[in-house]
Amino acid sequence: MMNDTYITLVGNVTADPRQYDCNDGSRVTSLRLASTRRVFDRSSQTWHDGETTFYAVRCYRSLADNVARSIKLGQPIVVHGRLRIRSYDRDGERRFTAEVEATSVGHDLRRGVSTFQRPQRGPASPAFDQTAHSSDSGDARDAGGAADPFLGAGAVAPADAIAAVRAEQASAAGVPWAAQASSEPLAA
Repeated sequence: MMNDTYITLVGNVTADPRQYDCNDGSRVTSLRLASTRRVFDRSSQTWHDGETTFYAVRCYRSLADNVARSIKLGQPIVVHGRLRIRSYDRDGERRFTAEVEATSVGHDLRRGVSTFQRPQRGPASPAFDQTAHSSDSGDARDAGGAADPFLGAGAVAPADAIAAVRAEQASAAGVPWAAQASSEPLAA
């Protein structure tokens, strides 16, 4: 909408994300974010923490699944989305809470490192796959092939076989293979 207010927040996750199923079959993931303002004191030439603001963050559709798989308690993240101010009554008193309908969520790479993995999509893919969350130091690609998302964790398939599968999927979806190949490299 034209009058929506978009904001970008940087902060820490205060609780593990919770995922809910809606009546229409879609998923929603919610989490709490604590954002602490940093203030520079000119007299002492030092930085110190200002006040902390807490936000409820809601994620929908594929972002909800990816956040549930990737984000954990205490991690520093960056959230971009639409700001909503919700009001409610508690103990006869009207209260307000800030909520963000996220359009993007990611780890704050100023404070650590992260890796990126495309999720397996399709009717047979589970919403949350524990094997995709494991952090094995030995990658299947070290064995000379590319990790095969269709065979499961640790399975190896030659890059040509993966290219053939991707070409078949692209033609079934009506996407020219050259367009898909330019946006998705076969091996890292």
